[in-house]
Amino acid sequence: MQYVVALFAAASLVARIAGDCTIDSTEELQDKEKKLLERLAPLTKANQLFTFKDNPYQYDYKARICNPVQSKSKADAGIIQVDKNGTEHSLGKISKVNIKAGTNWMMLEYRGGDNYHSHCNHLERTSVIMILCDSSTVEGSMGLIEEHTRKNDEDCYYLFELYSNVVCSSKSSIPGGLSVGSVLVLIFVVVVGCYFLFGFLYQRFVVGAKGMEQIPHFSFWKDFGNLQADGCELVCRTREAGPPRTYKGIGDDQLGLDDDDERDDHLLPM
Repeated sequence: MQYVVALFAAASLVARIAGDCTIDSTEELQDKEKKLLERLAPLTKANQLFTFKDNPYQYDYKARICNPVQSKSKADAGIIQVDKNGTEHSLGKISKVNIKAGTNWMMLEYRGGDNYHSHCNHLERTSVIMILCDSSTVEGSMGLIEEHTRKNDEDCYYLFELYSNVVCSSKSSIPGGLSVGSVLVLIFVVVVGCYFLFGFLYQRFVVGAKGMEQIPHFSFWKDFGNLQADGCELVCRTREAGPPRTYKGIGDDQLGLDDDDERDDHLLPM
């Protein structure tokens, strides 16, 4: 009895998190699909009604994520199309859902919509919502990408696009919208600032340095420019080096000596 109660509580928790979305499968709900539905919780709880228009055909669309549009004629429709005459067409039910995901994207599919009238072999309409990563918002704008329909083609669907941060990978961004590169730059600035701050305090109060000598490793930073110039000259030099210099002794004429001065006879004993 306790086991049955636990299963019922877990199923109720998943239902609350995933809204009214029901996976369209005869098999038992997998852990992967449960986790994907849990990731949609912010969008599901927001229960935002997305409204937009298809300009070429002047169709109006209403959509919700894992919640019914609350239409009088289409009770469990996740997306509704309204034509020029005000007639509503269900493009998929939240009770027949398929879900897949990858890095920074998720595909939510509504199946079991109204049947086509004159094409696609009169099959039920299907909607595919591509949810793409946008770290700046939970519920961004939604729009129609294309209506893929052919007269004798069974692969017919409506493709929609929605931006949200619920599908953003944790490796690509962190809360607050900072990218990995921004974090690395921030860490570098903090490390350099700490180096100069604590180095200055150490030189000032421990070593007793004054003036410019308070800068940590002052002699290194003083010659840093010359070291850069030497390295640049070594790497980027285009002029060939000349012949090595040879040592040349100083001649007697440069010393101003004459022949008499060179004689050392006066040094001999008489």
